[in-house]
Amino acid sequence: MKKLTNNSGVTLIEILIGIVISVIIMAAMFASYSAINNSYTQVTDKAKASQSGRNIMGMIMRDVRQAGFKYFEDNITNADEPIRISLGRGDANAGVASDCDHISIVYGDVSYDAGGDEVYERYRITYFCKDSEITDPEGNLIPTNAMFKQKEQWDGGAWVTNTEGSYTEQLITDYVEDLIFIPKDGDGVAIDPPPTNVNVNNMRIFDIRAVEIAMITRSVKNFYNNVNRADGTPRTIIDIESDTEEVINDLFLRETFVMSVNTRNIGLE
Repeated sequence: MKKLTNNSGVTLIEILIGIVISVIIMAAMFASYSAINNSYTQVTDKAKASQSGRNIMGMIMRDVRQAGFKYFEDNITNADEPIRISLGRGDANAGVASDCDHISIVYGDVSYDAGGDEVYERYRITYFCKDSEITDPEGNLIPTNAMFKQKEQWDGGAWVTNTEGSYTEQLITDYVEDLIFIPKDGDGVAIDPPPTNVNVNNMRIFDIRAVEIAMITRSVKNFYNNVNRADGTPRTIIDIESDTEEVINDLFLRETFVMSVNTRNIGLE
């Protein structure tokens, strides 16, 4: 019998070297996947926040353009202005306690009774903020605002929310940092304070020709890895009303939406 003396195979050291190389390759692949996944998550989160903000601004724009509208033969009378803006801490009479501004928009509509006759109606839409009731994992309230919308109908003596065309306050979105409404005259100059039906600084509610709307939202979770920018300078946010910068010490992403809406139905009376 012939004796085999030239056996070939893999030594233990070679196996260990192969395992180490495989571990290094897998670690590099995992690091690359994590970086790409985090980048993708940031991009999608920012896109969702931007889309949500644009949808909300579009909804407010449509309602502001309705302010003061009524049909030709509409003879409903009520004391509310087509647009009413309350600054700062909201409206104490409405129980709104928020740093955000709030706006009420009054407009007319029509429905038809069983006989096909027109029935004129009056509605009031209000956008406002309240302190958010969202809590963190420890059960503490998160210091941010929640934005609401409410639609009321005039019943001839009061604004009510128990009709088919009205509803009580509905949550639109959370994590609102600020909501600002600035009325402007025909020359594009801000009216401060916002006018009412009673003359204020010789301005009336019907002198409003546009409303500047600004909304600042923030991300739900931390977005950045560092409180400073890539060049080492601190991240800041612009105060829309004063044009001053405020240093931000957290890691949230903030989106600012600004829009000017013409009040096409106000001033026609």
